[in-house]
Amino acid sequence: MLRKLRGKLFISIAIAALIGVAFSLYANTEHIKEAFATFAYELLPIVLTLTVANYLVRFVRWQFYLHALRIDIPRSESLGVFMSSLSMAVTPGKMGELVKSYFLKSIHSVPISKSAPIILAERVTDVLALLIISMIGAYSIGYEKKIIIIFSLMFIAGIAVIASRTMSMKIIRFAERFRFVAKWIKPIEIAYESSHTLLVGRVLLVSTLFGLVAWFSECIGFFFVLDGLGVHLKLLSAAFIYAFSTVVGAVSFLPGGLGATETSLAGLLILAKIPKGVSVAATFIIRACTLWFAVIIGAGVLSYMQKRYAVTLNERFENN
Repeated sequence: MLRKLRGKLFISIAIAALIGVAFSLYANTEHIKEAFATFAYELLPIVLTLTVANYLVRFVRWQFYLHALRIDIPRSESLGVFMSSLSMAVTPGKMGELVKSYFLKSIHSVPISKSAPIILAERVTDVLALLIISMIGAYSIGYEKKIIIIFSLMFIAGIAVIASRTMSMKIIRFAERFRFVAKWIKPIEIAYESSHTLLVGRVLLVSTLFGLVAWFSECIGFFFVLDGLGVHLKLLSAAFIYAFSTVVGAVSFLPGGLGATETSLAGLLILAKIPKGVSVAATFIIRACTLWFAVIIGAGVLSYMQKRYAVTLNERFENN
């Protein structure tokens, strides 16, 4: 696992370095340095605290999902499993977070097909929460609303398909006709049952509310980053820019949204008539305080979890 993680980290760091070079050339290195020099670094503890709040609220949601699927493990172990997955924030679509399912199987013999849908449900409610924040922010500043509304309706339609057992079972039965899919039908059915439980009714509503609280805390952190650079946008304006850019990164399926999120963040700030150097500096700071902060914490917890439980996931993770 650690070898695989190191490989992904090196690739992501290389991508991040290239993005940094490209942004520096675009915005002028000297202007970016000037922006960093004026930043109120005493605000960093507040930004990082809000980022940690995001992690803790999402952990509560993780516990809520485990309870919904009747997966019972000690809370301290559950926290370790959840925090270790932060190291996988730089995998495409964050699907590396399946490490949580591998830990649950290795430590408590929980079938992967039963727990893996939690990762899907987390991503769905994350995007849904971010879209809600984006829509509220867009309306508050009079930004182009049609694109966000159309995107939101398409996303909600996808959730409706999962929520409809009849429609979903028809899709599964159709897929069963294909030989390469047929042997996986039983795990697919188990996974669907878990997904259906997590993406309907009260469970969907409560988990989306958790998502709103978690991601709005990072939006507030972005607001403080801008304030520290002397940019005084309204909170909902900053929330729209951060939330929508995070959605762009999520749907791009690039590792950690690298490139897509940064371009969207800087681009929207520049459209808001904020100088290029300041826009790029704000982008670098918030990504360091969210994405890379998560990776560092997650890597440390992952290493601890492997040593504590003597779990070796290398072969299993690489073969799946």
